[in-house]
Amino acid sequence: MRAAGLGRPDGEMPTAPIALLGEGVTVEPGTIWMHADPIHLRADRERLLVYAGEAVAPDPDEAEALVKSFNRHFADEGLLLIAPTSARWYLRLDRPMPGWRTSSLYRIQGGSMAEHLPRGPEARDWMRLLNEIQMLFHADPVNRRREAAGRPIVSGIWIWGAGSLPRSSESDPVPDALIGDHPLLSGLARLTERPHRSLAAWLDDPMPVAGRQLVFWDRHWHAWLERDLEAWSRAMTELDAVIDRLWTPLRVGRLEAIRLDPCHDAVFGLGALQTWRFWRRWSGV
Repeated sequence: MRAAGLGRPDGEMPTAPIALLGEGVTVEPGTIWMHADPIHLRADRERLLVYAGEAVAPDPDEAEALVKSFNRHFADEGLLLIAPTSARWYLRLDRPMPGWRTSSLYRIQGGSMAEHLPRGPEARDWMRLLNEIQMLFHADPVNRRREAAGRPIVSGIWIWGAGSLPRSSESDPVPDALIGDHPLLSGLARLTERPHRSLAAWLDDPMPVAGRQLVFWDRHWHAWLERDLEAWSRAMTELDAVIDRLWTPLRVGRLEAIRLDPCHDAVFGLGALQTWRFWRRWSGV
């Protein structure tokens, strides 16, 4: 968020309304949205493990049926669930959630649900709601058919990234271009009025224009969600190839720096000086 010139909010990172904007949905200022992605829960001794991704995502018809069932059941709760895609769902709330803390889906994938449950003043009410959703979906004909076909049932939803559309921050510069396939990037581009390119287009020509480029490299993320070791290895090879292509522009000064931010506080940087250090011979005694 900060890298896109939107500052660092005090509470939950409002990724949901920005991603929804990138899905092509009109997002009114001030409306509260959160991610509500479909998940599968698997019992493991005394724990419930959370899974998501392509293997869990319902078909479009299944997603439509589950969303309709949800909206009928919770019509009086001030909630509205929508599914722009079968794998990415969003939940509209009727009020803000101050002090709200959740864990994003990619952090919990394959982990224990109990360790990542929502925290905040209304956590108990939300736990009741999430349990009710699980019971509603468990009894739905969609899941009975999936179960009969040997497919993982859609056990419920994982909520995170709540908030409304943020404003630009004067202290954080906006990138000159945003690159990535996730709707969060296209949403950021619409919000900041900056050009947006797909990752494939950027890989074909990573330096078409000068300026700061924010690249969201999510291929490792997808490999993690799918527990696909081969996809993870390909993502590493592709990332190495990208940095290799940028090495000469960095070394000759056409590119000022490369910064890798794994979103875990530490940021790694490469400048022109580092490109030469790798070739220095050790001259110790």
